[in-house]
Amino acid sequence: MTGINSPTDACYKALISCLQTLADGCPSLDGRTPSLHRLRNLAMVLHPVTTIEMAPSSTDLSLSHTLTLISTAQGLVGVLWEAGPGNPVSAEMMRVLSETLSSLGSAIGAAWRRKQADQIRGLYVIIDPQVTGGRDPLDIATGAVRGGARMLQLRDKLRDKGQTLPLAMALQQLCQVNDVLLIINDHADLAAAVGSGGLHVGQTDLPVAQARRVLGPQQVIGRSNHEIEELIDSQKMGADHMAFGSIYQTGTKTVGRPPQGIEPLRRAREVTHVPLVAIGGINADNVAPVVEAGADAICVTAAVGLAPDPEAAASRLVAAIKAAGGRI
Repeated sequence: MTGINSPTDACYKALISCLQTLADGCPSLDGRTPSLHRLRNLAMVLHPVTTIEMAPSSTDLSLSHTLTLISTAQGLVGVLWEAGPGNPVSAEMMRVLSETLSSLGSAIGAAWRRKQADQIRGLYVIIDPQVTGGRDPLDIATGAVRGGARMLQLRDKLRDKGQTLPLAMALQQLCQVNDVLLIINDHADLAAAVGSGGLHVGQTDLPVAQARRVLGPQQVIGRSNHEIEELIDSQKMGADHMAFGSIYQTGTKTVGRPPQGIEPLRRAREVTHVPLVAIGGINADNVAPVVEAGADAICVTAAVGLAPDPEAAASRLVAAIKAAGGRI
Protein backbone atom coordinates (compact mmCIF):
# COMPACT_ATOMS: atom_id res chain seq x y z
CA MET A 1 0.00 0.00 0.00
CA THR A 2 1.32 3.44 -0.92
CA GLY A 3 2.06 5.95 1.78
CA ILE A 4 2.77 3.34 4.43
CA ASN A 5 6.13 3.52 6.11
CA SER A 6 8.26 0.40 5.89
CA PRO A 7 7.97 -0.85 9.51
CA THR A 8 4.17 -0.46 9.47
CA ASP A 9 3.96 -2.13 6.05
CA ALA A 10 6.02 -5.08 7.31
CA CYS A 11 3.84 -5.35 10.42
CA TYR A 12 0.68 -5.29 8.31
CA LYS A 13 2.01 -8.01 5.99
CA ALA A 14 3.02 -10.15 8.98
CA LEU A 15 -0.48 -9.78 10.45
CA ILE A 16 -2.09 -10.83 7.17
CA SER A 17 0.23 -13.86 7.02
CA CYS A 18 -0.76 -14.87 10.57
CA LEU A 19 -4.46 -14.47 9.82
CA GLN A 20 -4.24 -16.48 6.61
CA THR A 21 -2.38 -19.29 8.34
CA LEU A 22 -4.98 -19.35 11.11
CA ALA A 23 -7.83 -19.22 8.60
CA ASP A 24 -6.41 -22.17 6.67
CA GLY A 25 -5.22 -24.37 9.50
CA CYS A 26 -6.96 -23.52 12.79
CA PRO A 27 -8.74 -26.63 14.12
CA SER A 28 -12.53 -26.26 14.19
CA LEU A 29 -12.75 -28.07 17.55
CA ASP A 30 -16.35 -29.19 17.97
CA GLY A 31 -17.52 -27.46 14.80
CA ARG A 32 -19.10 -24.63 16.78
CA THR A 33 -16.41 -21.97 16.87
CA PRO A 34 -18.02 -18.71 15.70
CA SER A 35 -14.84 -16.75 16.38
CA LEU A 36 -13.02 -18.89 13.78
CA HIS A 37 -15.67 -18.09 11.16
CA ARG A 38 -15.39 -14.40 12.00
CA LEU A 39 -11.62 -14.54 11.69
CA ARG A 40 -11.87 -16.13 8.22
CA ASN A 41 -14.23 -13.38 7.12
CA LEU A 42 -11.96 -10.69 8.55
CA ALA A 43 -8.95 -12.19 6.79
CA MET A 44 -10.74 -11.99 3.45
CA VAL A 45 -11.87 -8.41 4.10
CA LEU A 46 -8.35 -7.30 5.02
CA HIS A 47 -6.70 -9.03 2.06
CA PRO A 48 -9.34 -10.06 -0.51
CA VAL A 49 -6.86 -10.87 -3.29
CA THR A 50 -5.86 -14.05 -1.46
CA THR A 51 -8.21 -17.02 -1.51
CA ILE A 52 -8.90 -18.24 2.03
CA GLU A 53 -10.11 -21.79 2.56
CA MET A 54 -13.47 -21.69 4.29
CA ALA A 55 -12.95 -25.07 5.96
CA PRO A 56 -9.85 -26.42 7.73
CA SER A 57 -7.45 -28.28 5.50
CA SER A 58 -6.11 -31.75 6.21
CA THR A 59 -3.05 -30.12 7.78
CA ASP A 60 -4.65 -28.53 10.83
CA LEU A 61 -2.35 -26.63 13.13
CA SER A 62 -1.65 -28.09 16.54
CA LEU A 63 -3.38 -26.42 19.47
CA SER A 64 0.01 -25.15 20.67
CA HIS A 65 0.93 -23.67 17.29
CA THR A 66 -2.52 -22.11 16.99
CA LEU A 67 -2.18 -20.35 20.35
CA THR A 68 1.28 -19.09 19.36
CA LEU A 69 -0.06 -17.63 16.12
CA ILE A 70 -2.99 -16.01 17.92
CA SER A 71 -0.61 -14.43 20.43
CA THR A 72 1.61 -13.20 17.59
CA ALA A 73 -1.37 -11.72 15.74
CA GLN A 74 -2.54 -9.97 18.92
CA GLY A 75 0.92 -8.44 19.33
CA LEU A 76 0.91 -7.22 15.73
CA VAL A 77 -2.54 -5.69 16.19
CA GLY A 78 -1.16 -3.81 19.17
CA VAL A 79 1.79 -2.50 17.15
CA LEU A 80 -0.48 -1.35 14.33
CA TRP A 81 -2.79 0.33 16.82
CA GLU A 82 0.15 2.45 17.98
CA ALA A 83 1.05 3.34 14.37
CA GLY A 84 -1.60 6.08 14.29
CA PRO A 85 -2.36 7.61 10.88
CA GLY A 86 0.01 5.20 9.15
CA ASN A 87 -2.14 2.22 10.13
CA PRO A 88 -3.88 0.75 7.05
CA VAL A 89 -6.53 -0.92 9.25
CA SER A 90 -9.49 1.10 10.51
CA ALA A 91 -10.05 1.54 14.23
CA GLU A 92 -13.33 -0.38 14.06
CA MET A 93 -11.69 -3.27 12.19
CA MET A 94 -8.89 -3.33 14.77
CA ARG A 95 -11.42 -3.54 17.59
CA VAL A 96 -13.35 -6.41 15.97
CA LEU A 97 -10.15 -8.23 15.08
CA SER A 98 -8.81 -7.89 18.63
CA GLU A 99 -12.05 -9.22 20.13
CA THR A 100 -12.13 -12.10 17.63
CA LEU A 101 -8.56 -13.14 18.34
CA SER A 102 -9.20 -13.01 22.09
CA SER A 103 -12.35 -15.14 21.75
CA LEU A 104 -10.61 -17.65 19.50
CA GLY A 105 -7.68 -17.88 21.93
CA SER A 106 -10.07 -18.65 24.78
CA ALA A 107 -11.75 -21.40 22.73
CA ILE A 108 -8.44 -22.99 21.73
CA GLY A 109 -7.16 -22.77 25.31
CA ALA A 110 -10.29 -24.50 26.60
CA ALA A 111 -9.80 -27.27 24.03
CA TRP A 112 -6.20 -27.72 25.15
CA ARG A 113 -7.28 -27.91 28.78
CA ARG A 114 -9.88 -30.56 27.93
CA LYS A 115 -7.14 -32.52 26.17
CA GLN A 116 -4.94 -32.24 29.25
CA ALA A 117 -7.75 -33.72 31.35
CA ASP A 118 -6.47 -37.12 30.23
CA GLN A 119 -3.36 -36.51 32.33
CA ILE A 120 -5.41 -35.99 35.49
CA ARG A 121 -5.37 -39.62 36.51
CA GLY A 122 -3.47 -42.12 38.58
CA LEU A 123 -1.04 -40.92 41.22
CA TYR A 124 -0.83 -37.20 42.03
CA VAL A 125 1.93 -36.27 44.49
CA ILE A 126 2.17 -33.01 46.42
CA ILE A 127 5.74 -31.84 46.83
CA ASP A 128 5.92 -29.82 50.04
CA PRO A 129 9.38 -28.76 51.33
CA GLN A 130 8.01 -29.22 54.87
CA VAL A 131 7.07 -32.86 54.18
CA THR A 132 10.26 -34.47 52.94
CA GLY A 133 11.87 -35.87 56.09
CA GLY A 134 14.64 -33.29 55.71
CA ARG A 135 15.47 -34.32 52.14
CA ASP A 136 15.69 -32.25 48.96
CA PRO A 137 12.14 -31.75 47.56
CA LEU A 138 13.47 -32.27 44.04
CA ASP A 139 14.74 -35.72 45.06
CA ILE A 140 11.28 -36.59 46.39
CA ALA A 141 9.73 -35.39 43.13
CA THR A 142 12.19 -37.37 41.02
CA GLY A 143 11.41 -40.52 42.99
CA ALA A 144 7.67 -39.92 42.61
CA VAL A 145 7.98 -39.52 38.85
CA ARG A 146 10.17 -42.60 38.52
CA GLY A 147 7.59 -44.48 40.55
CA GLY A 148 4.85 -43.59 38.09
CA ALA A 149 3.22 -40.35 39.30
CA ARG A 150 1.24 -38.63 36.55
CA MET A 151 0.95 -35.27 38.34
CA LEU A 152 2.98 -33.24 40.82
CA GLN A 153 1.89 -30.24 42.82
CA LEU A 154 4.31 -27.78 44.37
CA ARG A 155 2.89 -26.56 47.67
CA ASP A 156 5.13 -24.18 49.60
CA LYS A 157 3.20 -22.29 52.26
CA LEU A 158 6.13 -20.86 54.23
CA ARG A 159 8.74 -19.44 51.89
CA ASP A 160 8.61 -16.31 49.77
CA LYS A 161 7.89 -16.85 46.08
CA GLY A 162 11.38 -15.71 45.15
CA GLN A 163 12.76 -18.59 47.21
CA THR A 164 10.26 -21.04 45.74
CA LEU A 165 10.90 -20.08 42.11
CA PRO A 166 14.11 -22.14 41.55
CA LEU A 167 12.38 -25.28 42.83
CA ALA A 168 9.34 -24.54 40.67
CA MET A 169 11.55 -24.19 37.59
CA ALA A 170 13.40 -27.43 38.35
CA LEU A 171 10.11 -29.29 38.87
CA GLN A 172 8.72 -27.93 35.61
CA GLN A 173 11.78 -29.18 33.75
CA LEU A 174 11.46 -32.61 35.42
CA CYS A 175 7.78 -32.80 34.47
CA GLN A 176 8.27 -31.70 30.87
CA VAL A 177 10.92 -34.32 30.25
CA ASN A 178 8.72 -37.06 31.72
CA ASP A 179 5.30 -35.98 30.34
CA VAL A 180 4.01 -35.24 33.84
CA LEU A 181 1.68 -32.36 34.70
CA LEU A 182 3.03 -29.83 37.22
CA ILE A 183 0.47 -27.87 39.24
CA ILE A 184 1.45 -24.85 41.37
CA ASN A 185 -0.50 -24.37 44.60
CA ASP A 186 -2.05 -20.93 45.27
CA HIS A 187 0.29 -18.68 43.28
CA ALA A 188 -1.04 -17.88 39.79
CA ASP A 189 1.90 -15.58 39.07
CA LEU A 190 4.39 -18.33 39.87
CA ALA A 191 2.45 -20.79 37.68
CA ALA A 192 2.52 -18.29 34.83
CA ALA A 193 6.22 -17.53 35.33
CA VAL A 194 7.36 -21.15 35.02
CA GLY A 195 4.74 -22.20 32.44
CA SER A 196 3.44 -25.03 34.62
CA GLY A 197 0.61 -27.31 33.58
CA GLY A 198 -1.70 -25.35 35.84
CA LEU A 199 -2.71 -23.94 39.19
CA HIS A 200 -4.51 -25.25 42.28
CA VAL A 201 -6.62 -22.94 44.43
CA GLY A 202 -8.56 -23.34 47.66
CA GLN A 203 -11.99 -22.05 48.54
CA THR A 204 -10.63 -18.73 49.81
CA ASP A 205 -7.87 -18.27 47.22
CA LEU A 206 -7.98 -16.37 43.94
CA PRO A 207 -11.28 -17.12 42.14
CA VAL A 208 -11.11 -19.18 38.95
CA ALA A 209 -12.11 -16.34 36.62
CA GLN A 210 -9.46 -13.98 38.02
CA ALA A 211 -6.80 -16.71 37.94
CA ARG A 212 -7.49 -17.23 34.23
CA ARG A 213 -6.48 -13.62 33.58
CA VAL A 214 -3.02 -14.37 34.93
CA LEU A 215 -2.52 -17.85 33.47
CA GLY A 216 -2.00 -18.90 29.89
CA PRO A 217 -5.21 -20.14 28.23
CA GLN A 218 -3.87 -23.71 28.15
CA GLN A 219 -3.10 -23.92 31.90
CA VAL A 220 -5.59 -25.94 33.93
CA ILE A 221 -7.09 -24.87 37.25
CA GLY A 222 -7.99 -27.28 40.04
CA ARG A 223 -10.01 -26.27 43.10
CA SER A 224 -10.29 -27.76 46.59
CA ASN A 225 -13.73 -28.78 47.83
CA HIS A 226 -14.95 -30.22 51.12
CA GLU A 227 -18.70 -30.32 50.50
CA ILE A 228 -20.94 -31.33 47.59
CA GLU A 229 -22.24 -27.76 47.31
CA GLU A 230 -18.68 -26.51 46.91
CA LEU A 231 -18.09 -28.99 44.09
CA ILE A 232 -21.14 -27.71 42.25
CA ASP A 233 -20.02 -24.09 42.70
CA SER A 234 -16.48 -24.88 41.52
CA GLN A 235 -17.84 -26.48 38.35
CA LYS A 236 -19.95 -23.41 37.65
CA MET A 237 -16.83 -21.27 38.04
CA GLY A 238 -15.16 -23.30 35.30
CA ALA A 239 -12.51 -25.24 37.25
CA ASP A 240 -10.91 -27.92 35.06
CA HIS A 241 -10.72 -30.53 37.80
CA MET A 242 -11.91 -30.92 41.37
CA ALA A 243 -10.17 -32.03 44.55
CA PHE A 244 -12.41 -33.56 47.21
CA GLY A 245 -11.49 -34.55 50.75
CA SER A 246 -10.17 -35.27 53.09
CA ILE A 247 -11.22 -38.86 52.49
CA TYR A 248 -9.44 -40.32 55.54
CA GLN A 249 -7.85 -38.82 58.63
CA THR A 250 -4.70 -36.92 57.72
CA GLY A 251 -1.92 -35.41 59.78
CA THR A 252 -0.31 -33.51 56.91
CA LYS A 253 -2.75 -30.62 56.82
CA THR A 254 -5.12 -29.26 59.46
CA VAL A 255 -8.61 -29.24 57.90
CA GLY A 256 -10.76 -28.57 60.98
CA ARG A 257 -13.44 -31.12 60.06
CA PRO A 258 -13.87 -34.91 60.21
CA PRO A 259 -12.89 -37.06 57.22
CA GLN A 260 -15.43 -37.43 54.43
CA GLY A 261 -15.16 -41.17 53.93
CA ILE A 262 -16.17 -43.11 50.84
CA GLU A 263 -19.92 -42.45 50.52
CA PRO A 264 -19.57 -38.66 50.12
CA LEU A 265 -16.90 -39.39 47.50
CA ARG A 266 -19.43 -41.48 45.57
CA ARG A 267 -21.86 -38.57 45.64
CA ALA A 268 -19.06 -36.24 44.56
CA ARG A 269 -18.49 -38.47 41.53
CA GLU A 270 -22.19 -38.29 40.64
CA VAL A 271 -22.27 -34.49 40.52
CA THR A 272 -18.82 -33.90 39.02
CA HIS A 273 -18.38 -33.86 35.25
CA VAL A 274 -14.67 -33.09 35.17
CA PRO A 275 -11.76 -35.13 36.55
CA LEU A 276 -12.15 -35.80 40.28
CA VAL A 277 -9.12 -35.89 42.57
CA ALA A 278 -9.42 -37.61 45.98
CA ILE A 279 -7.13 -36.36 48.73
CA GLY A 280 -6.47 -36.87 52.43
CA GLY A 281 -4.94 -39.76 54.34
CA ILE A 282 -4.75 -42.07 51.32
CA ASN A 283 -2.08 -44.74 51.07
CA ALA A 284 -1.50 -48.01 49.23
CA ASP A 285 -3.42 -49.98 51.86
CA ASN A 286 -6.64 -47.92 51.74
CA VAL A 287 -6.65 -46.62 48.17
CA ALA A 288 -8.82 -49.36 46.62
CA PRO A 289 -12.21 -48.10 47.93
CA VAL A 290 -11.27 -44.58 46.80
CA VAL A 291 -10.63 -45.74 43.25
CA GLU A 292 -13.75 -47.89 43.24
CA ALA A 293 -15.81 -44.86 44.33
CA GLY A 294 -14.84 -43.11 41.10
CA ALA A 295 -11.80 -40.93 41.79
CA ASP A 296 -9.78 -40.26 38.65
CA ALA A 297 -6.61 -39.29 40.51
CA ILE A 298 -5.28 -40.06 43.98
CA CYS A 299 -3.46 -37.19 45.66
CA VAL A 300 -0.95 -37.89 48.44
CA THR A 301 1.73 -36.00 50.32
CA ALA A 302 3.22 -37.90 53.26
CA ALA A 303 2.67 -41.32 51.69
CA VAL A 304 5.49 -40.47 49.28
CA GLY A 305 7.19 -37.43 50.82
CA LEU A 306 7.94 -39.13 54.14
CA ALA A 307 8.49 -42.64 52.79
CA PRO A 308 12.01 -44.06 53.28
CA ASP A 309 12.08 -44.77 49.53
CA PRO A 310 9.79 -42.32 47.67
CA GLU A 311 10.15 -44.13 44.35
CA ALA A 312 9.16 -47.46 45.85
CA ALA A 313 6.27 -45.85 47.73
CA ALA A 314 4.99 -44.21 44.55
CA SER A 315 5.36 -47.46 42.61
CA ARG A 316 3.39 -49.35 45.27
CA LEU A 317 0.61 -46.76 45.16
CA VAL A 318 0.45 -46.90 41.35
CA ALA A 319 0.22 -50.69 41.48
CA ALA A 320 -2.58 -50.50 44.06
CA ILE A 321 -4.49 -47.95 41.96
CA LYS A 322 -4.18 -50.16 38.90
CA ALA A 323 -5.25 -53.28 40.83
CA ALA A 324 -8.39 -51.43 41.96
CA GLY A 325 -9.30 -50.64 38.35
CA GLY A 326 -7.97 -47.08 38.14
CA ARG A 327 -6.25 -45.52 35.15
CA ILE A 328 -2.57 -44.87 35.67
